[in-house]
Amino acid sequence: MSKNISRMQVDNFDDLFTGNPVDIEKNLSLLLPEAEKRSDKSVYLQIFSQIALAQAMQQKFELAHRTLDKAEQLVEPQYQLAKIRLLLERGRVYHQSDNLVEALSFFMQSYELAKSKTEFDFHTVNAAHMIAIVENNVNDKIKWNLLAIRLAEKTQDERCHTWLGPINNNLAQNYLEAERYAAALKLFEKCKNYAEARGDQLVIRGAAWGIGRCMRGLCEYNNALEVQKDLLEQYEKIIREGSLAIELIYISRGLVHEELAEIYLEKKLFELSKKHARLAYNDLLKDPWMNKLYPERIQRMYELGQSV
Repeated sequence: MSKNISRMQVDNFDDLFTGNPVDIEKNLSLLLPEAEKRSDKSVYLQIFSQIALAQAMQQKFELAHRTLDKAEQLVEPQYQLAKIRLLLERGRVYHQSDNLVEALSFFMQSYELAKSKTEFDFHTVNAAHMIAIVENNVNDKIKWNLLAIRLAEKTQDERCHTWLGPINNNLAQNYLEAERYAAALKLFEKCKNYAEARGDQLVIRGAAWGIGRCMRGLCEYNNALEVQKDLLEQYEKIIREGSLAIELIYISRGLVHEELAEIYLEKKLFELSKKHARLAYNDLLKDPWMNKLYPERIQRMYELGQSV
């Protein structure tokens, strides 16, 4: 980015939050001197909130908190939007560092402040969906995601509509966890439609996996099998083309193999179940997210691959 920063670049700082978090931090930091010149410090403080998030994404948690501390010292009552975003990103820093209790507290504070004015609806939806992510009880997760969806659908702020795809996906995952498979199926189908309208192949495949998972939960084993076999063929083609990062292949293909192992087990095709369980284990073991959040599923694939 050029060091000759324009007013338009400063006002549209959120557009820079894309790509590598190292580059995001660097590019946003270049905007600070120009933003600091303004008598209204709202944008200046909001930029700090996004720098802190980029730092947290690099696992520089202490630095991210210091960045937020610096901005907090400059917050005045008229900078309500900046305060909302600083609270929200403080919550995200805690979330990234696995302190979910503190994260929830700051997301709640951001939500309560944001909901006071309709002009803040985009951030109200953002805070509500983050509350749903860190809540411990699945019924509370469902409640907050439904609240976020209702607000995103009724608000006049069209930016909120971009939340509908990911929040519907999160809610579908909540319904899966609650074993409400019919409700989850409808939402995964809605997510797939959203993604198809945007041509987002990654989300399309994720929603298709969810549809297949719901079908297994509803005992529609043949339909579930067809969905997952089709996805596996897609991933084999993607591997041949080299069109997706290998880290994403491991988790995505691993989840498909996991489903195939479970489906074949239900169909009493034990050798096929064992084969896919081993493949699932090999893929999922390589993914830090699965190891952190779902070690029991990895262990099940290991045991299924050995004992069927």
